[in-house]
Parts: sequence; structure tokens; C-alpha cells
Amino acid sequence: AFKDDPRVDMVFQNVPQPWHPQSAYMHEAALAVKILDESKFFEASRKIFAGQQDFFDKECLNLTRHQFYEALVKLVTSDGSGVDGIKMMEQLAIQEDGTRVSKDVVLMMKFSCKYHRVRGVHVTPTVFLNGIESPDISSSWTVEQWKEKIEACLASSAKL
Repeated sequence: AFKDDPRVDMVFQNVPQPWHPQSAYMHEAALAVKILDESKFFEASRKIFAGQQDFFDKECLNLTRHQFYEALVKLVTSDGSGVDGIKMMEQLAIQEDGTRVSKDVVLMMKFSCKYHRVRGVHVTPTVFLNGIESPDISSSWTVEQWKEKIEACLASSAKL
């Protein structure tokens, strides 16, 4: 509804949460796609979110980090996504000496963590409207609730 409205600017931020340790790997996978082709980031993120049940504790308890990354690459590159799985894995890979093949994903993760620590973001969703946290917004909100909230913000900012 607000896609073409120049008054609305939606910014998505990755918020890895340490109490969900697998989420770090899942965020890294999405960021690896962003590095390779930013236009494929949201579709990759959608696939990861839709497949999250395969990465809960019970399902991945005995996976190595490498196996976890392989499963994420397979998930993201399925269905003709256009994402190069080999290049994606190169962004995620850790060599036997413990170093990364590419440090780009690590730098993006560090930025994400620092950005949210500075702003006091600890849980998701945390939504900021016009730079102010809006704690009434919930992950269970419907599209209609989002529209009402944004329309109210637009109406009130027009009167400033």
C-alpha cells in the first residue's frame, strides 16, 4: 500500500539474537546473498524464514557449522533462485585453520550487532517510526494493523 509513497521509507535490519544461536548462521547466509547480489536478499531471507523449523535445536543439534551452512545454501539456492551456491558457500566457509575465506559476512554481522546494541534493540520485532521506538508493534500484527499505524503516522506528520 505504501510502496510508491515517497513519505514512507522502510529499512530492514538483521538482528541476530544470541539466545537463538542458529540465528547467527541464518543471518550470515542471508548476508552472504546480499554481498553476492543485493536484489536476491529478500527472497533468500524469505526462504530462510519459511524453512526455519529445519534449523531449530532438535533438528540441528548434531550438525557441524559447515553442515549447517551447506543446508542453508541448499535451502536458498533451491527453486532456481539464481544465487550461486558455490560463491555463497565461499562467503560462509571457514578454513581448517579457523580463518574465513571471506571476511565480508563477519564485518556485516559485527556492524549489525553493534548497531542494535547502541540503539538498545534486544528483541524482534523492534520498530522505529521517525526514529522513535514504537513498542506497541508486535510480530503478530496483521497487514491491516500495519496500514493503520503507518496511516496514523503520516496523518500526524502532515500536521507538524
